[in-house]
Amino acid sequence: MSDTQVSPPRKTPFEAPGPSSVPEPRPELTPDQEIKYKLLLEKAQAFTDITCPSKEHKEKSGPITDPERAWLTRECLLRYLRATNWTVKESEQRLLDTLAWRREYGIDDFTPEYISPEQETGKQIIVGFDNQGRPCQYLNPGRQNTDTNPRQIHHLVYMVERVTDMMPPGVEKLNLMINFKPSKHRQNTSVPVTTAREVLHILQSHYPERLGKALIIN
Repeated sequence: MSDTQVSPPRKTPFEAPGPSSVPEPRPELTPDQEIKYKLLLEKAQAFTDITCPSKEHKEKSGPITDPERAWLTRECLLRYLRATNWTVKESEQRLLDTLAWRREYGIDDFTPEYISPEQETGKQIIVGFDNQGRPCQYLNPGRQNTDTNPRQIHHLVYMVERVTDMMPPGVEKLNLMINFKPSKHRQNTSVPVTTAREVLHILQSHYPERLGKALIIN
C-alpha cells in the first residue's frame, strides 16, 4: 500500500500564484511595432483633458488626473495597439474613449458597500491563479439574488477591476469560469440578452486583450 497522502480538496481561494507558476513570456516588439508604441506614447503624454460626450455627464469633463495618467502604462498602450492591429490613431481614440467611459460610468464610486448586496450569495468570486499566474474569476449565475438592475453590471465591472489589481508582475490577462448550473431556489436566473450585450460591449471596448481563457462549467 502506498504511503502517499492525498491532500483533501481545497475550499478556500489561492491568495497568490503557486511557486511553480510562470507568466507567459511577452513577445518582443518588432522595429515597426516599437515605432508605433513610441508614437502612441507621445500622444498619450500629450493628453490634457478628458471630454465626456454624453450630456448627462458633461460636468465630469476636465483635466486628466494623476491616477488616469498612471493608468496609461506601457502595458496598457500595447494592449490597445494589439487590439487595433497596431493602428496608432485608432488606439489613441480608444484610450480617450475608455478614460471618458471610466469617468462617466463612475468606476471609482463603486464602493464595497454599494456592491455588497449583489455579492451576498457569492455569485462572483476570485478563486486564485492558474499556472501562468493569471487570476481566475468565477461566475455562478445560478446564485443570482437580485432582479435585473444596473448594479448587476457595476458588480461585474467592480470584480474585473479587483481581479486586475491582483495581477502579479508580468501578468496582463485573467480567466473567466462560468458555472451555468441552474439554481434550486430561484427560477430564471439566465442573464437577459440586453445585459449580456452591454457586458460584452464593455469588455471588448474598455478591457481589450484582458481575457486569457474562458471556461464553461455545467
